[in-house]
Formats: sequence, structure tokens, C-alpha cells
Amino acid sequence: MRNIYLVSFLGIAGGLTLFLFGISQMSKSFEGVISYKIKHRIDKITSSKIGGVFIGIFITALLHSSSATTIIVISLVHGNLLSIYNSIPIIMGANIGTTFTAQLLAFEVQNISIYLFMAGILLMIVLRNKKHHIIWKIVLSLAFIFAGMDVITYSISQIKSTKFFFSIIRYLSRSKGMSILAGFILTAVIQSSTTGITILQVMTASNIISIESAIPIILGQNIGTCVDTVIGSLATNKVGKQAAFVHVLFNLSGVIIFYFLIDYFCAFVVKLSPNNPARQIANAHTIFNIVTTIILLPFSSILLYISQKVIGEK
Repeated sequence: MRNIYLVSFLGIAGGLTLFLFGISQMSKSFEGVISYKIKHRIDKITSSKIGGVFIGIFITALLHSSSATTIIVISLVHGNLLSIYNSIPIIMGANIGTTFTAQLLAFEVQNISIYLFMAGILLMIVLRNKKHHIIWKIVLSLAFIFAGMDVITYSISQIKSTKFFFSIIRYLSRSKGMSILAGFILTAVIQSSTTGITILQVMTASNIISIESAIPIILGQNIGTCVDTVIGSLATNKVGKQAAFVHVLFNLSGVIIFYFLIDYFCAFVVKLSPNNPARQIANAHTIFNIVTTIILLPFSSILLYISQKVIGEK
């Protein structure tokens, strides 16, 4: 029995390594270009609230990390390259953009990682021009991401029927509050809400955890993702810290709103994709962030006011 846990743990660790490596490589492929465009086109980024939201979505969909986008925005605010008021819609959009990976992974395609590896290697041979390197790098990054998912899925399937594993799941599912706390801790520890959502997709698809238990964990993960932003803001001035605290207020407010609607929310996402648990998780994550942004975007000035009162003026 101990060997099963050890092998499964090593498999999960290996799968997460592949998954995070793929995310990291894809992020690096875009990071320089995105940072350059942000710093040299501030006027276009801050032209409107809606425009700011879409900029946040676009950048985060490419970087696969809302924390990376938010930290970039905070650094721009810190350097007076972006006003804190205009940074808020971008931060909100970043939360929506981070759901891209979950939606992508919810597609049920057999052996997709193998096809992506083959395509990536073929493109690497054909596209020798440095300008085109980003194409095969993206394809290979996706291959690592899906391969990591496959390894995690197989490893978890080896222990999902054990009593110890089920007792942990039952304990975390005892209450909504406990599940939210578990989601917060999970994301704070692994420092990636994307990875946390991926683990939930695997567990729901394997019938280890129900969608009713998974959604409160998703809410907690959205709070946990703020930890990176808060830590990153410690090296900035007060305005940078205010921007980071707006991120905390935004996610916390969204969790409070959805906490009282969890049962209705569960029923809705199940109805959207009744036979696809992974898609249910992805949709729950996406809908949470879209709805929270729609509700709170008109009140961005209030979030900023609260942040300024808590952190203090410049």
C-alpha cells in the first residue's frame, strides 16, 4: 500500500513538473514581447475600462498567469507609467484571462500531447527562421502541459480508491468554509491557481470529488492567487501596494457574492455541461471571474478608495 502512495506521489510530482514547465516556457515565449508592448503603448491600454479588461484578458491568456500580469501592472503603477485607477480594469481582466488554460484542458482529445510533440518537432525542423521560433515553442509548451495532465490523471487514479485518500476528500468537503480554506491554502502553497484548477479538473473527471465540493475550492483558489501579488507588491511604493490590495478586494468580494449562490451556481454549471466534469470546473472558474468583473467594474473607484484608506495615501 505504501508503494502505491509513493509511486502516485512521484507521478503527481512529475506530472506537475511537466505541466509547470510547459506553462513556464509558454510564458517566457511571450513575456518579452508583452512587456515591451505594455511599456510603449500605455495610452492604448488605459483608453477605457472595457479596453483595460480586454488587455488584461489577452495578456494573461498568453502568459497563463494572472499573477504575472498583475505584478507587471503593479510595477508599471509603481514606476508612474500607469495610473492606479486605469490599472484596475487590467487586473480584473487578468482574472478572466487565467481561465483560458482550464477551458483548453477541458477538451477531451485522446493522446493530444503525442500529436503536439510530433507537430512541435516537425515545426522546429521546418521553421528555422528565428522570427518563427515562437510558433514551435508554443506547440511544444502545449505538449508538455497536456503530457503533465495525463501523468497527473494516471497517478491520481492509482490512489483514488484508497481509504486514506477518500477520508481526506470527505474531511475537506465537510463544509463550504472548509473547502474554501482548502482552495486558498492549495493555491497559496503551489502559487498557481491554474495548476490548482487543473488538479480539480482531474479529480472531478475521475469521480474523486463532486462538483458541489469543487466549486467552494475554486472560490478559495481565487483568494489564494492574491498571495503572489501581495508578496510582489512588498517591494513597491504605496501606490503599488494599493493596486495589489485592490486585487485582494476584488477577489474577496467575488467570493462573498458567490458564497451565497453556490447551490444555484453548481446546478447551472452542471446543466451547461452535464457529461463533462472537467468542462464544469472550467466553466465555473470562467463564469465566476466574468460575473465578478461585470458586477465590480462599475465600482472600481470604490475599491480604489477602500484600498487607499487601508494602505494610506502616497
